[in-house]
Amino acid sequence: MNKVVSLIKDHELPEIIRQIVGNAPKNRKVAAFMATVGPLCAMCPRVRLKYFFDSRLSALLLQVLIEGAQSSGKSFAADIEGLIMNDTLKARDKAMRRLEQEYRDKKKRRKANEKLEEEPETTIRVVPPTISKTVLTKRADMYERVFGDTLTFWMFAEELAQVTDAGKNGYSNLRTIMRTAYDLGSEFGIDFASDNSYSAIVDINICSMFCATPSAIDDYFDKKAIEGGNITRTILCRLDETLGEDGAIFTPYTPEQKAHIDRMLKRLMDETYDADGGLMPTVQLDTAWLDKTVCSWVRAKGKEASLSGSRSLDVFRKRSSVSAFRVAALCQYLYELENTLSPEVIQKRVRHIYLFMADYILDGMLERWGKRFEELNTKRENENRPGPRNILYDQLTDTFNREQLRALLEQQGKATPVKVFLSQWKKLRVIEEVEKDVYRKIQRAS
Repeated sequence: MNKVVSLIKDHELPEIIRQIVGNAPKNRKVAAFMATVGPLCAMCPRVRLKYFFDSRLSALLLQVLIEGAQSSGKSFAADIEGLIMNDTLKARDKAMRRLEQEYRDKKKRRKANEKLEEEPETTIRVVPPTISKTVLTKRADMYERVFGDTLTFWMFAEELAQVTDAGKNGYSNLRTIMRTAYDLGSEFGIDFASDNSYSAIVDINICSMFCATPSAIDDYFDKKAIEGGNITRTILCRLDETLGEDGAIFTPYTPEQKAHIDRMLKRLMDETYDADGGLMPTVQLDTAWLDKTVCSWVRAKGKEASLSGSRSLDVFRKRSSVSAFRVAALCQYLYELENTLSPEVIQKRVRHIYLFMADYILDGMLERWGKRFEELNTKRENENRPGPRNILYDQLTDTFNREQLRALLEQQGKATPVKVFLSQWKKLRVIEEVEKDVYRKIQRAS
């Protein structure tokens, strides 16, 4: 299968993505696209899709990583994140957090034995990367208690170091949760005896975007993260800079562009919450038409892995396809909401997006972690490989004495006393004592 080397043209993208990517300089088009699809997936928590190789439905869940050197202009990602989230999920959360704070204030001011009303049931969507596992579990459980269903968290950090530093505290180490948060229906649970803590088994779903320097990525994606699967759930977007090049400049949005963006963001909020604040029904996207393309790409990369002997390619290709499929599905959903294109045109564009993203994600993982993954995999296989079966009895001469056996046991690091082996072998009738402390092997018929 020929590699698709470029994203579709700006004007062919879904409207809201088109407005953002269209204002990005040429060397930031793909990065702007990635910084847009991450938060937009978090804005579409009611969409369900069927990936060909999965037995259960999945959701639009992405974990985007923007990598660039210091002063490489990663702040554009924060600008895009704010554009999408400030007047939508963050504005909604602000009212929810105010309720929580008012309750805490009342709790502080209450008199002894004074009864308080029930704690407000809030459904916070935007959470910091420093959140504890207990609070995250509680917030996820609140979705189930209030709505009877799950929703998607949004997590963003301009510096991945925040996540790494928080992870040094066990209660805020989210590496395991970030793995289960990539898949709809993968549950995480905590169970404490203390009345002051919170216990629940919940389905935590997270879309995230972190900006990071290369060294911060090295710190966060350590040996455990590489072998545990955190890297394969990540879409790595590397900002390449030419030495001496000026910073990338994004064109400001016109009032008309801003109106287009705001209109679609409102539409996405309306597709999530009904007029009474409840949840809208889930929408299962018809992506069956893309199955043939997905199968062809995954199997082509599997054949390449087999021919090259690359274990990293074989492992990385699978989730590269999953993440690419979700990006493509998001674009299909946005096209269908616009309702201005024929199904044939939508499918052509979405197929192109899938193929480009699948190669882009896979190449990024192989370039960043491929060699390290191969080294760790080889080391693990060598350590787990069974050692040679050196049979102690066979290593002795036909006639041997007690000192020869003792020396051989010491050489092999065996702690069992000499007399134990001699006693067992006598019972098995495989040796006989020919004189004091001298033994001869008894040749036995097979």
